[in-house]
Amino acid sequence: LPQESIQEQYRALGPISFAERSVLVVFTATALLWVFRQDLQLGTFTLPGWGRLMPHADLLQDGTIAVCMALTLFLLPSRQSGGTRQTGARLLDHTVFSRIPWDIVLLFGGGYALAKGFKSSGLSEFFGHQFESLAGTPPLGVVAAVCTLLTFLTELTSNTATAEMALPILASVATAMKVHPFLLMIPATLSASCAFMMPVATPPNAIVFSSGRLKILDMVKAGILINLIGVAVITLLFYVLGSWVFQIDASAPPDWASPHAPSAPGPPAN
Repeated sequence: LPQESIQEQYRALGPISFAERSVLVVFTATALLWVFRQDLQLGTFTLPGWGRLMPHADLLQDGTIAVCMALTLFLLPSRQSGGTRQTGARLLDHTVFSRIPWDIVLLFGGGYALAKGFKSSGLSEFFGHQFESLAGTPPLGVVAAVCTLLTFLTELTSNTATAEMALPILASVATAMKVHPFLLMIPATLSASCAFMMPVATPPNAIVFSSGRLKILDMVKAGILINLIGVAVITLLFYVLGSWVFQIDASAPPDWASPHAPSAPGPPAN
């Protein structure tokens, strides 16, 4: 891309407007409030978080900050005139609600509700316990099965919910198989991000689907092939290279993975 074209596009942007500066200030304030809400451990020094100063601090979450700062956009003016006097319409007004892509909002809301239903009904636990029947299977076959199941399960639930549901069970399965837990947990984590078929699987899919130019069947036809390629790539590359990169001995589980270990699973101390 020619540098002149980039400079031309940059000049076309013009100077930063008052509204843009206002949004930048709100965004910066939001980020700072997120970062410093909880105590920060800086070596031997602990920086107290501002959240502890608020009443009912246990109810204060990052979402609370996001909503409150978003509401300020309905109060701040979008124009400035006459010195420092601020006038004009607000940065956001009631018309913004008609421009929100509600189909995407409802799609993702349904996805999170589906993930919650999987967990509360016990269906996710049922899927997870199916891994236990693989206890006598060679490690490569188990890795392939884990990658396949997680890749297609994440099409119906969020990546985080899929990993949160599967990883504790896979850790127990690895202990029963007497293999390193990372041999199953790392491929499962990677496979939980292979969301290429369904609109609810990941935000980019939902954005494409909301255009109205694609049907779910179109996305499934294209995505299922990519899913299968992802399963093969993750399985083979991790089994071949992952064991070397992460120094995993598939036939010898570490001491900390023993069911009788005194502490929770974690990397061994140096």
